[in-house]
Amino acid sequence: MSAVAVLLSALSIASSAACAAISWKHPAQVARVTGGDLMSLARSLRALPGEARLAELARRSPPESWERRLALEVMAAADPRAKIAAANELLAEVEQRLDAGAGWPRAAARLSALAALLLATLSYLAQAGPSVIALVLGAGGAGAIASAAAGRAGRAAAARGREAIDALVRVALEPLDGVDGVGGPGAPSGTPRRSRRAPR
Repeated sequence: MSAVAVLLSALSIASSAACAAISWKHPAQVARVTGGDLMSLARSLRALPGEARLAELARRSPPESWERRLALEVMAAADPRAKIAAANELLAEVEQRLDAGAGWPRAAARLSALAALLLATLSYLAQAGPSVIALVLGAGGAGAIASAAAGRAGRAAAARGREAIDALVRVALEPLDGVDGVGGPGAPSGTPRRSRRAPR
């Protein structure tokens, strides 16, 4: 195998691996948005009196976690409307964190495929041989598939995270139900904005 063929093969493998690695950062990032199993936490909080739930949430949540901030900031708010406003602000923040990097896997899949086509063309022009062209295309295809899989995993993790956050907020803020004029236009009274979004 010529030096050019080796170089093109190495570039293809490296670019595909880099695209896959960047893509899989998104599911990992989504998993770090909250500090633990919010569904289990919501179920355990439901067994407590409403007025005790936020304090228990703060006690049981990891330091610096989103759910601990939710409990502390809502408890620190002066009145029910301020508590709902604090919860809505934190829900908007966590939504942004769930969406951050969501486009990476899609872009990486395209980049891996385009890089493979470019390097395969260069391999053909350099007369590197069919085996090198097949290797270049195979590596690019593998990178694109891995990136697409990372995108699906990230979307699934984000959907599970939104569902768990919604469950926790419903339980923790249940004592605020019935507060007038909060939650935004068209939202039920006393209901914070939900973190859920329509699937893409």
